Amino acid sequence: MKYYVLFFLSLATFSFAQELKDAEIELVNIKSKPKIATILKRVNKQLLKKTDTTSFIFDLRQINLKNSDTIINRTEDQIIKIANFNSTFSKKNVIENKNNWFSNFKEIFKVYNSEESPIGWLSGFPIRKNLTTAELDFLIHPNGYEFTREWLDDEELVVTFESKGFYKGSFIVDKNYNLLQLNYETQEPYPFFYSSEENIGKNHKFTSNWIYQREKVAINFEIVKNKMILKSLFIEEKLRDFTFKRFDEKGVIFTDVNQFYTNIKLVNKKFSEE
Repeated sequence: MKYYVLFFLSLATFSFAQELKDAEIELVNIKSKPKIATILKRVNKQLLKKTDTTSFIFDLRQINLKNSDTIINRTEDQIIKIANFNSTFSKKNVIENKNNWFSNFKEIFKVYNSEESPIGWLSGFPIRKNLTTAELDFLIHPNGYEFTREWLDDEELVVTFESKGFYKGSFIVDKNYNLLQLNYETQEPYPFFYSSEENIGKNHKFTSNWIYQREKVAINFEIVKNKMILKSLFIEEKLRDFTFKRFDEKGVIFTDVNQFYTNIKLVNKKFSEE
């Protein structure tokens, strides 16, 4: 009888120990998810404080699929130095060309002066907007978005975001909240408007408005010695009904309407050549 009791106790002890072991294994695999506010705060801090400030050479390629013969089509190397991802950066062409894309106004832009020209909105602004990563809408206005977050593993966290009728996308951070990837796109078209600061009579010197039919962006970063380096930036933009009006004292003297579909690729040559 004693042997049966001992055998039963052994089985019970083994079973209880196995349950404890399973519980421990399950607890190890459960990792708490940081609050969205915490994630955004720490990502912002890294974007401002953990940027590699080295000057890198980027391969810049831009095409305009609607107006294939315009100055928006260009391929050139640019030196970009980023102090942080909050609008503090500089860029210049590796080879300066007196007849470069900005100063050489071609037929479609001949009626615009440099202040009025849509060139900046089609080339310079998309890059500047996304290099100012810390100021993107879904990072500074979280109340307008729904977020989810999930650990990909113990090292990387993926966050998705969506604002009805506006942007949706996702980003990935490492365990130190360094940004690794960011992807976003518009869900629905939205309007944009700007005008000159100078007035002529009752009117601004000029006004311009358009509809962002499509915005799709992918940004990749490389973490080297705990510093964020811009690895690549891909931008696709479709501007519908790009309307420009110039005024004098009597009213509208010039109107122009265009459609623009531009594709920008900015690739850090340090990584493309490895």
